[in-house]
Amino acid sequence: MKASVNLIVLFFLVSACSQAVDSEYSNLEAARKEHAIQTGLLPEWLPETSRQIVVAYDVATDEKIVSFHYKAADGWNPQELCKKIDPFEPPKPKVSRPWWPEDVPATKTSTPQLTFFACENGRSFLATNLKGGQAYYWNTKI
Repeated sequence: MKASVNLIVLFFLVSACSQAVDSEYSNLEAARKEHAIQTGLLPEWLPETSRQIVVAYDVATDEKIVSFHYKAADGWNPQELCKKIDPFEPPKPKVSRPWWPEDVPATKTSTPQLTFFACENGRSFLATNLKGGQAYYWNTKI
């Protein structure tokens, strides 16, 4: 009996290890109300005009991918927070979702359309269309 209980517990632990949780927020204020920034789900430096925020978060590895829109005309400048890097430099995120672009990060067969940054001392990455107001943020274990 004890062996079957241990197997059941092990099954749930293994299942939980690969589980990604999805969250959506209409804007930054909604994300704040849900404590998404306080808990580290979202970076605290997102532009105030962030909206249509979508997150996939792997609870076992603490890895996440984030997509958001912002008003480009408001002048948010990621270079104040992050270091501009070559589009082929960042690692591919391990968390995946259908809404995540195939060319983020850039691939050898793609022409980079976004500007890429290393953030938080190279622990996370940002790809953004600075004129179009669309951005992708991710972290990964290297």
